[in-house]
Amino acid sequence: MTKLIYAALTSLDGYVADETGNFDWAEPDEEVHAFVNDLERRIGTYLFGRRMYETMAVWETPDVLPHRTPAILEFAPIWQAAEKIVYSTTLQTVSTAKTRIERRFEPEIVRELKAGATRDVAVGGPALAA
Repeated sequence: MTKLIYAALTSLDGYVADETGNFDWAEPDEEVHAFVNDLERRIGTYLFGRRMYETMAVWETPDVLPHRTPAILEFAPIWQAAEKIVYSTTLQTVSTAKTRIERRFEPEIVRELKAGATRDVAVGGPALAA
């Protein structure tokens, strides 16, 4: 049975970004990134809000990332292989493969997606998860 998963790197008080929207303070080290990669391998579909999608889209072209460690480079094909659904009323186009835009988040459709999935479904971003 597939799972619907929400996981995030957060501060101890539950924040995923600082007051200016940065989350570079939460950048995982090599060991944590390798652990996350092992978790993410099970994901077949990501559900993103617009902001999290725009943040994650860099994984389509990871060569632009500074400090590319082996674990960072290992994550890119994991992310690229998954389907991606972006929930947004403002985004007009997507810049990544295997990605589509949905204008409304409908829980029943997500239930159906999960029921028919052969791999886990992940929710990306705190606003969408809420």
